[in-house]
Formats: sequence, structure tokens, C-alpha cells
Amino acid sequence: MSESPFNAGTLPADDIATDEQRRHWLFATADQLRLAGRGMEALHVLAAELATSSSGERHRAVLLGRLAQIVALEQPSIALAGLREALNLRLDTPSRGTLLALVATIAARTGHPDTDALLRDAGTAHAASGDPTSARHLALGRAARSLAHGDLPGAQAVLAALDPDSWAARADAPSIRAERILVQLGLGRHQDARAATRQAPDATDVPLTGLTALDCLRMVAVGELPEAAALAVTTLSSGSADLSREVRALLVAVIGEVRYRRGEHADARAILRAGLTEDRWPDRTMWTYAFCVAVRDPALSAPTDLLTRVVADLHRSVRSLLPVPQFGPRLVRVAVAAGDTQAARRVTDLVALVATRTPVPLWQALADQTRGLLDRDPDALRSAIAGLRTTTARPALADALLDLANSPRLHPTEAWDAAHEAAALYARIGAPGDQATADRRCAELAATPRRRSSVDESPRPGIDALTPAEERVAEMLAAGATKKEAAGHLFVSFHTVDTQLRSIYHKLGINNRMQLVRAWDRYRSIIG
Repeated sequence: MSESPFNAGTLPADDIATDEQRRHWLFATADQLRLAGRGMEALHVLAAELATSSSGERHRAVLLGRLAQIVALEQPSIALAGLREALNLRLDTPSRGTLLALVATIAARTGHPDTDALLRDAGTAHAASGDPTSARHLALGRAARSLAHGDLPGAQAVLAALDPDSWAARADAPSIRAERILVQLGLGRHQDARAATRQAPDATDVPLTGLTALDCLRMVAVGELPEAAALAVTTLSSGSADLSREVRALLVAVIGEVRYRRGEHADARAILRAGLTEDRWPDRTMWTYAFCVAVRDPALSAPTDLLTRVVADLHRSVRSLLPVPQFGPRLVRVAVAAGDTQAARRVTDLVALVATRTPVPLWQALADQTRGLLDRDPDALRSAIAGLRTTTARPALADALLDLANSPRLHPTEAWDAAHEAAALYARIGAPGDQATADRRCAELAATPRRRSSVDESPRPGIDALTPAEERVAEMLAAGATKKEAAGHLFVSFHTVDTQLRSIYHKLGINNRMQLVRAWDRYRSIIG
């Protein structure tokens, strides 16, 4: 860390008459350092005061709250380094417990491999102090870990115990609210998320830009695209000091997403390009949202390079997949088109893992959609569309309809219907660029001779007629698994397995499980 006049420890007390004036001086100094790009020094100013102050519990709590706010505005690498340096100071037990919990929270958000160990250390420190401030940050760390693993119900349960409206949690209220909103978005409760982002905290000195950015994500998820872009542009151009690098990256992703969907590719590339140079972990995790937007554009960067970075970071933490439903299927779609089957399968497995840990209709549908893209299985895509119709995720539904329309194994009439509905839905959400793509697919299908497709003319005999997904289900059920066990093993919904089993029976001309076992045994004896 570079030298500064604030590195020596305590600030001069003689010139400052009251604790309130002292805090004002400290906070102004820390803010100036942060805005000058000297984030670690800003953290050191507050931590040094924390280590030497004897002004009482209230002063310590306010210092910890402001330190947590500055941590939230810094890059993960700077925040982690600054907090670890602060832990070398002579801190009291409650302060050390809170700082350890802050370190664990940042680690959990970025998918750091030491997250579990850090949370254990923070839990031990909290048990020794019983401090309510360290308890709040420990809860935030545990919720962040649940989000990183796709366990939205687990995160929701932890966050439910925190009260952001209490005076004691005043400084931590934005973090608590933001994590709760992220959970609501991930669960597909978009109306609840909308209400939460518009509920202004009692404190007027806390940053609200993070909540604004989450509201932009909500709008992207439900298809309020013009509104999302307008709010993101206004917030980004406001010049607010509360705009952290993470919030800026999120707003850039929102603007890029809307512009691509509007067909304004050049403008989208211009705003996204700067973030795509970030290649250092964990700081690049702030740009994962933007990466998920940029992968759809081969002209911006080599898709495989972006996919490699995105998939690597998502395997550390699926957090960036949670608020925008269309991101997971998009990554699989791009990977399949690029011939990167491994990346497609890894993302498909991640979406299925979230669906297993968060069994709500939205994630079950997304798991079906990604599996349908990977396996080129129209039945899985039909199941995804049926599930997405029960949600408010209209862009994801439109994308799934277009995926079905592009399925090579679909009769042209059904494909045209899906493309036509996708085009109409794109028009309603303000995505003329995507609408044009769907309209082109309609035109292609309209020019296709209206005849029975090869799959309709002469169905392939026996098990050869099954899709890859149906083969996996048939193999498991023939081996004695129940439909529930097959669904769990294959990371799909029970409804999907049930639908596929009916299709298997129809294609094989059988009516029960015993006949399936015999048919599968005959098949295995032929190929064996």
C-alpha cells in the first residue's frame, strides 16, 4: 500500500471537539481516498480508528457500518486485501468478528475456495463475542454462500431473521435489502422484488444505487426493456459517488442486453467492450452479467474465450445466473452453436443443480430448456415453454419459443406457430431486434413445403426413435429406478420425466414398465 498521512494510526483528536465531528472528519477523509482510487487506504483509516478508539460502543458500531459500506463499493481484491490488513491491527473481539464476517461474505459472493473455512472462523469469533453487528454480517455471509450454491430457499431463511428497519442495522440495511431482492428475483417473485426496490430505507445517507441496479435487472427479467434501459442510463450518467464498480458493471450489462434485443448491436458493443478486458479473478466476477450478455455477439469477442471465463466463474458461484432467467439458456445456446459441448453440458448441469436446490416452476422450466437445447429435444423445450407460461419471465418464454421454432426435428407448422408467437412476444416487450430474428424464422418456415416431416412420415422403429433424453430416462426406469429417482439423477423435473415416459411408451408401442424392461433388454442384447 502506498504511503499516506493516514497510515500512522489514530487521527489527531485535539482539533476535533466531539465524537460526531471526529466521525465526520474520518468519513470525509475515507471517501476522498476512495474516490481518488486509494481504496485500501480508505479502509485503513477506518480500521486504525477502530483499533485505537475508546469512544464507546456506538462509535464502534458506526465505524463498522461505514467500513462495511466502503467495502461494498470496492473491487473484491481491494476489499479483501484491505480487510485482511485490518485484521492485523489490535482489534477488540467484536470488531474482529465483524471484520472476519465481512471477509467471508466477499469470499462467498465471488465463490472463493476458502469460503467455508472463513465462515467457520467468523462463526467462532462471533461465538466468543456475541456481538449483534458480527451476527448480521455472519448471516449475510451465510446467505451469500447459499446464493453461490443456488440454494435460494436457504438464503431466504437466513435473511428472514435480519431486520433492515431496526436502528442497529441502519448501516447494513442496503446490503440486507439487496440480498433479499436478489433472492426474490431468483425465485421469480418479480412483483415482490419491485415493491422492495421502491421501499426507501429510513436512513437517508445510505447508497440506493445498488437497489436501483437490481430494479433494472428485474425489468430485464420481466420484459420491461425500454424502462430498464432508461433507468440504467440515467443512473450510470448521474456521477453518483455511490456507484461502485460492481453496480456500474451491472448497469452496463442491462444497457447492453436491451440494445442487443433492440437490434442496436454497434451501440451494445461500444458500451460492453471496456468490461471484456477484465480477466483477473475475483474482480472479473463483477462483469459476469456483462459476459452473459456479450456471448451472444460473435463479432465482439471470440465466444469461446468469453464462455471459458463465464463457465469457470459460474462453477465457483452461480450468483450471476439467478436474477435474469434467460442467461443460463443463452450460454448453452451459444456453446452448442460453437460446438463446445463440454461448456454446454457444464452450464446445463449448473442450471439443473439450481432447479434441484430451488424447486420452483421458473427453475424447473429453465432446466428443461437448457436440457432441450443440449439434447436438441423438442419435448424438453415444450415442457420448458409450459413452465415459463406460469411465470412473469417473458423474455425467457420468447427465447424458449424461438428455440422450439429452430428445432430441426419439429414439423414446420408447429415451428411456425412457435416462431410467430415468439415474434409477437418480442414486439410486446420492446425487442425489435429479436422480433426481426423470429420474423425471419417465420419466413423461412413459410417457404417450407407443407409436407409431413421425416419424423412424421415413417417413424424410426423401436428405441432408435427415442431422443437422447428419452433414452436416458428409459435406461434408468428399465433398470428399476422410480420416476422421482430418475428426475433427481438427471436433474430434471418429475413432470419432465413423466412426459418423456409417455412419449417412450407411445414410440415403442408399449403400455407398462414390464414391457419397457423387455424392450430395453432386447435393445441391449442387439448392441452388446
